[in-house]
Amino acid sequence: MPDLDVVVVGGGILGLASAYYIKSLHGELSVAVIERGRDVGQGNTARSVGGYRQGIFTSYVNRVLAETTIQHLREAEASGETSLNMREVGYLILLDDNRLKNVETVVETFLKEGKAILLNPETLSEKLHMRTDFTGDEEAMLMGLSNIKAGLFAPRCGFLDVEKVVNLYKKRCIDVGVELILGKRVEKLLLEPENPLGIPREPRAWQKVRVAGVVADGEVIKAGKVVVATGSWTPQLLDPLGVDCFIKAKKRQLFVISAEGELQRLLTNTWDGGRPMPMMFFPNGLYIVPRMSDKAFWVSLTDEFGRGFGLDDEPEPSYYLDNVYPPLVKYYPQFLNARPSSMWAGTYSMNYLDGNPLIFRFLNCLVVTGASGSGVMKSDAIGRIAEAALFGKEYAMLHGGVKFEVSRLGVENRRVDKEYFIL
Repeated sequence: MPDLDVVVVGGGILGLASAYYIKSLHGELSVAVIERGRDVGQGNTARSVGGYRQGIFTSYVNRVLAETTIQHLREAEASGETSLNMREVGYLILLDDNRLKNVETVVETFLKEGKAILLNPETLSEKLHMRTDFTGDEEAMLMGLSNIKAGLFAPRCGFLDVEKVVNLYKKRCIDVGVELILGKRVEKLLLEPENPLGIPREPRAWQKVRVAGVVADGEVIKAGKVVVATGSWTPQLLDPLGVDCFIKAKKRQLFVISAEGELQRLLTNTWDGGRPMPMMFFPNGLYIVPRMSDKAFWVSLTDEFGRGFGLDDEPEPSYYLDNVYPPLVKYYPQFLNARPSSMWAGTYSMNYLDGNPLIFRFLNCLVVTGASGSGVMKSDAIGRIAEAALFGKEYAMLHGGVKFEVSRLGVENRRVDKEYFIL
């Protein structure tokens, strides 16, 4: 007999949401989350910026996952169940000619649906004090910076406190009876024959097998079903079994710049009838998050080519100086001579095929991964879909009664649009 009915490997936000919906809909089953940290949500979930965007995805599936999750979190706040400090500062996605060409059709859809508006370069310069024209700037040309043609502003976006989202699902898990096994590192998934013969070196290639549980710090924990929700660590568990999870670990770094002098004036700048400065995403991967509560800006730049795949959470001060600072000070000269007061790094579980999450079964095991840096804002929907997928349901019911076909996020019958706004 198994020790548990369901084991969820990974106590990040996707593991917690999955465990919660599995247990809440199957109360008779014993469900446990195994997390290597001293508490849940302390891995890459904790290193998230915490941004959320309502509707601003090029993929229809990503839009549904994010919109239903954000609405669920808003209602959880409104009901008094939690306080997530959701700050609706808006997302501003800056578009040069190349980026605008790639997303022109979907931008038109956002505008028609009233989810966003377009700001011209003059408004960006006048209201947000941003430099948009690099004509004649040789340094900017060397860096590949192009003139900003427009800014796509989505007002119903912003950021929240990730730790409070984690605590919300942690409390929910505890309330419904999910066991949290902390401080144990899962070393491998345990593969066993369905019908053991008691012969050496089982399972043999010709035997039918199942994932019988996990080995955590040398201890065997048997389970009837296993959910792998380990983010960028997923290949470490699946590669030894010959199972492809279609994701790569990609390092991302974030730098905190204290707002003093001109930067303080920029941080407290308001526009459009008193709106605070929005989160800003530039064509070359640079992004700026104004944090009024911290009296600081969070800045980063997503590098693709030249950055190898791998698990690495050590921030690099030289990365700021060499890569972030040069374009940052071009767009915003107010950052001249600004240096980080703190920094951290983590890894995204990147799905480079189409930028949508992956939720698929092999044997009696479910894999939940590939959030590509937007797992928190899709977490509730992903948790519901994981429950449905684990128990072979055709549809999952998302928040607000939205019916979602589970196979859309699988492997064999996958049906998603490519995501171009991986920010």
